[in-house]
Amino acid sequence: MNAKKINLKESDLPKARNYILKQFEAHSWWPTEQPGKAKREFELMKGSAIALNVWCERWLDDGQCKKLEKEVHS
Repeated sequence: MNAKKINLKESDLPKARNYILKQFEAHSWWPTEQPGKAKREFELMKGSAIALNVWCERWLDDGQCKKLEKEVHS
């Protein structure tokens, strides 16, 4: 789905997880494709930066990745 690479580090995990959880709560459609499956996979993959990078690349589009990176690095 997404050709963009995201490079979250272990130190980014708390901010990244918090941002993603806020998006889930605010938007029932987030991410845009199969949000239910994406949420279930997030629960399994939120424990490490490597796994969360894979999750982001699988489920988020380019714009969503950019917003996540902006939030994490702000």
